[in-house]
Amino acid sequence: MKIVELKRVESTPQATVGALLVDGKAVCWTLEEPWRDNLEAVSCIPAGRYPLEFEYSPSRKCRLWTIKNVPGRKYVRIHTGNTVLDTEGCPLTGTRPGMLDGRRAVLGSRVAFDAFMEAMSGTEHSEIVVSDVSDVFGRDGK
Repeated sequence: MKIVELKRVESTPQATVGALLVDGKAVCWTLEEPWRDNLEAVSCIPAGRYPLEFEYSPSRKCRLWTIKNVPGRKYVRIHTGNTVLDTEGCPLTGTRPGMLDGRRAVLGSRVAFDAFMEAMSGTEHSEIVVSDVSDVFGRDGK
């Protein structure tokens, strides 16, 4: 089974930026909503370990990786997009962090998504470990 890690490296009131690794190899950047008490569609999910399933998304009309068993949440899927306007509480993929229309963003989303899908090829079940790297130093960076 492949191990996926989402390591969040930046958390602001506007967005959360992280790195997505598969079996220890950095694959792409991520962008999520800021932490808003795990409220559905407007918050990043809590740090933790979750099952990851490759399943059909009726709203996106394709198969996506779904983060399962998130308390109080469903349909948390890893998909393309650039800013928090695209997330609906889900992690977005990007080749690099940046700005778009004055908002924190990930850019090159489709290319990054394809790289993630390639890294995950050959499996339909996995798990993801979500961690906040900022917690190593505390929320204020010290």
